[in-house]
Order: sequence, then structure tokens, then C-alpha cells
Amino acid sequence: MIRSRAFGLVLVGLLVPMVGLAQQGMMREEFYRKLESYFDRELIGDLNVAFPSPENVVFYSWDAGDFSGDGNYDLACVVRNRAEKGKRLWVYLFVDVDGFLTQIAAKEYRFIELPLEVGVVVRYGVCYITEKLEQFNWRITGFRFDGIALIKTSEFHTHRLGSFTQEQTINYVTLQRNERWTTTRSGNLELERKCGIVPLYPRGVTLSHGYQRRAHLTSVDYVVRGAYYWQGPEDCSLTIGGAYDSAFVYLSLVVRDDQVVTGYCDTCAADRIELWFDLYQGDSSVPSLAVRRTKRSYIIRQRPDAPLIGLGLHLGDFAGKPPTVKLLVSDSSMLTRLRLKSLADVAIYGELQSDGYAVRIRIPWLLLAAELAPPHSRPSVLGFLAQVTDIDNEFRPEEATVFANAMYQSGVVASEGEMIAMPPGEQFGTVEYVHADAIVEQLRRRGF
Repeated sequence: MIRSRAFGLVLVGLLVPMVGLAQQGMMREEFYRKLESYFDRELIGDLNVAFPSPENVVFYSWDAGDFSGDGNYDLACVVRNRAEKGKRLWVYLFVDVDGFLTQIAAKEYRFIELPLEVGVVVRYGVCYITEKLEQFNWRITGFRFDGIALIKTSEFHTHRLGSFTQEQTINYVTLQRNERWTTTRSGNLELERKCGIVPLYPRGVTLSHGYQRRAHLTSVDYVVRGAYYWQGPEDCSLTIGGAYDSAFVYLSLVVRDDQVVTGYCDTCAADRIELWFDLYQGDSSVPSLAVRRTKRSYIIRQRPDAPLIGLGLHLGDFAGKPPTVKLLVSDSSMLTRLRLKSLADVAIYGELQSDGYAVRIRIPWLLLAAELAPPHSRPSVLGFLAQVTDIDNEFRPEEATVFANAMYQSGVVASEGEMIAMPPGEQFGTVEYVHADAIVEQLRRRGF
């Protein structure tokens, strides 16, 4: 097992521990001596390419561990170039490529008071970089190198907003968001939010390497009712993806279910799905759907600030009986003639699979709200709740499990999930292609 040692800040609540060091940092010679516990001298000598002038570089935080998945030590270090003015730091990342310590990234950061406000640590196959954004606001970003690209795997962020403190983690691999909202003065927990993130891309777009399209939800946290009867992800879990064009939203839901029950009649106990869309469009400066800005401060959203539109999906029997859809609304005023007419343009397709079933549905923008339709100049967030009712025994419907795309609390709209309509050319997350410049240069030389 690879052992790792890190230098950095002690920050309560971080994903990984850090060890504080003296503030003056280390010169190159001292830093190289510490690396001898992890790397051969030939590998350490490879660093001279990145640090040719030993008198100008000072090393602060560093860690050795595997964040490329090849079982060999990699290196992350925080460096300050004394020849540069200002409070500028550089985080260098090196991986072992064919026996050479090869630089794959050099990222610029700024510190406020001390260079130790930027730190690195390698844990669980990921390199985490910590930075202080401002007083009380911190960010920890996780990166993993897969041989092609440096992929941002997660981002932890603390932020003060009005009387609240927000702690947020976004996982860009599983497409999930965790939030904790506490009252800053008392520390009381006001809301804990965990949900899937469904990025919607223009229809026909192929994502670049390293980006994820579908949210994979398997945790018991998403069982909003009937957890006693839930046997694990194979009993009921959910994968959601989506796309859009100028007229429709397209959703794909794959439900893992070891016992699919379709029911013999319309009123019989059967597996079913409900989709709810929150039409609230908040202030773009507010970092979460969970909070609404008021004239003087911010509040946690309890009740809907806009109507909710829902669709109830009955699966049919995946043979001769087709699936059906029913319009659900939170307010009868939403049953407009235009909305009822657009319901006829909803299309639904169900497919039985060996370990569950898949449902694909086409939803007109007009059924939701015309103002939500593209084009989008920036990512547009829409509250979205998908609830799967899983019946394992049709003669005991009271033993149903309800699995959702969020840790939903009934009556608290702030606990809903979300979808994000991405503008053309944008993708959710950050991927840096390490060899892109070299590939472009080779293509240019070959006449492309």
C-alpha cells in the first residue's frame, strides 16, 4: 500500500487531513531530500526541467501518492517563484510515465495572507488542492489523471450567505450534489440536501472524454419511503440522463429492479414513476435552488415559489399494453388550454431489461413553461424530482419502496433534485487534456 505524507493546513471539516508546517517553506535542495523516501534520485532529477533555478523557488505543501491509478507514486507540490511579484503560487502535478516524473499540470493560485492557504494532499486515488478564497470561504478541488486528461472529480466549497453558512460538495463522476446549510451564529443545521444532477445537453451532442452524462444514484439516502423494505441497489436504484432541443426535453431513466410488477389493471398495485418540475427561476447570484433572496436577506425555500408541473407514468406491461402518462399540477390554474394541448405531444417508451426497466420520455417545453425553452446563454438550473415507486409484492402494496433522485423531504421544496440545461459548446465539469498541444502540433506538421 502506498503511504503518503502531506504538508498543509489543518482545516476542520475537510475531506482529508493536512499537517501544518513552518511558514517559510523549503528550498529545492531540502525538498529533494524529503522526496528520496518516495522516489529514486533519477526520478527526482526529472524535476529540474520544471524548476531549473533553485534560488528562485520555495516549496510549501507537497504530497506523494497515486492519483493516476497505475500503482506508482505521483507528486503534487505548491511552489512560489520569488522572482514573481504578488501573492501568486503554483501547484505542480507530476506523474510517473514510463519511469520519468512528467509534469502534467501547473495551476496558478493566489493566497490572501499566508502561502500555506494553498495546500495539496493525495488520498484514495485523487489529488486534492485546498485554497482559501476569502475569510470563511474555502474550496477543495479533487483531480485524477487517467492517462489522457486531468479530470476534476469533485469540489468542496464553504460559503457564507446572509445569516447562513453553506457547505457544498459536487461529485463530477457520479453527478451528485451534497449541501449543508447552517445558521452561522448558532451552528444549527437548517437543511441537508443531497441530490442527483442531470445535465441536459443539446440533442445529438457527443461528450468529450472525461465528462459524464448520467447521474447514477444507488445510496439509501435516496430512499424517501419504505427503507425497511429496501434490499440494496439491485432492489431499486436509478440512473438518469437527458437532452433537449428547441421544442422538447428528452429524459432517459434506467431503473434497476429485481422484481418488476406491472399490475393487471389500471388500479392494481404496480411499479410507477412520477416526474415533478419546479418552475421557479431564482436569482443567478444565489448558489443553490435551496435558498431564495429576499429584500433584506436569504431564506431556505420551504414551499414552492412557483407552480409545480408533474407527470405520472404508468409503465404498461412492456408488451401489448403501452405506457401511459397523466398530467399532475400543484395549482389548478396551471391547467391552461395550451398546456393541456401540449400534453398530446408527450411521448413515452418503456423497455423491459434483465435487471429492471428503462423509460424514455419526450416532454414539450410548452408543457413546462415557454420561457424555459432554449437558447440558453448560460447553464440554466431547473428543480426536478423523479420518484420511482417499487412494488415487489402486488398483494402487499404497503411494503412499497419510493426511490428518488434526491434526499427529498415532503413539504420542503428545497430538498428537490435538479437538472441543468447546458448551452451549446459547454459541458458540466472540467477536463484538461494533457497532451492536446502536442497532438495539435503533430497534426499541424502533417498538414491538417
